[in-house]
Amino acid sequence: MLTRSSLPKNKKRRFTAQEIFFIFGGVILPLIFFLVFYVYVNFSSFLMAFQKPKDGRLIWTFDNFEWVFKRIIHGSQTPEDNLQLAFINTFITFLVQMVVFFVGIFVAYAIYKKVLGYKTFRVLLYLPSILSSVVTCLFYLELMNSRGWSQFLITMFHLEATFKNPLVDSRFSNAMVLLNYVWLNIPANMILWGGAFSRIPTSVLESARIDGCGWFRELFQIVLPMIWPTMVVLLTTNIASIFGATGNVFLLTSGAYGTQTVSNWMYMQVQQASSDMSGSLYRVSALGLLLTVISCTLAITIRHFLNKNFAEVEM
Repeated sequence: MLTRSSLPKNKKRRFTAQEIFFIFGGVILPLIFFLVFYVYVNFSSFLMAFQKPKDGRLIWTFDNFEWVFKRIIHGSQTPEDNLQLAFINTFITFLVQMVVFFVGIFVAYAIYKKVLGYKTFRVLLYLPSILSSVVTCLFYLELMNSRGWSQFLITMFHLEATFKNPLVDSRFSNAMVLLNYVWLNIPANMILWGGAFSRIPTSVLESARIDGCGWFRELFQIVLPMIWPTMVVLLTTNIASIFGATGNVFLLTSGAYGTQTVSNWMYMQVQQASSDMSGSLYRVSALGLLLTVISCTLAITIRHFLNKNFAEVEM
């Protein structure tokens, strides 16, 4: 008969020195990167929002926030430094981003339904998004600078014959930046949408088709309700990036000709800072803190509203 004393005792397994070294070697670099480039940088930026260089030393103040609010309300004479204009362009870009987001659903659904030539469309639409933004912008710059494109605009808008590049003309520069943004962002979530669509049981769609359900009704009454968690996540992340909505402004125009956006303005301020004690660094930190609080609050509120008022359909 087995007794309690005769049973082998469970002993905790001890790691060998080689195993400890292997685990430590695999974890230490990501941990250092996380602590330095995320924890330290963000904590330092938070403190900088409440600091200001004065007489070679840092003082604690709310002047950075006051400066930000004044520049948003009153703007600036220089288009590249006009924070008010940057916010206007950012909000316009965000509206275009939301339109493109929903257009992307229709495009992904059409490819999922295997419309005529869907393989070709899938490659042509997705190919630009896997290329480097520098490559696509170089191609786009060459297109904008081509004689054929300028001649097209001259004919359509009855412009002067000397008109050459719309990207260096404030009348068209914003529209051309947004055109580039639309071109590159339509297929942005194509893989995610395709993966979500493929999880829907074919028996459900076949049953709906037998009942005479068309594509439009199928999309809105069957497909979208069944992939609602994916919809909520993508919609929330899009709304959270409201102040980061920007095209390739830096590569195309560097914020000139009235194309400045908030994220590009912040980048340019940091890039042009003369030293670590430059006041612009602390003002950018204040603006970044404000935008983070607003965007996070907005995203959490929208997510709560969507989850509360729209129920998920179980597959």
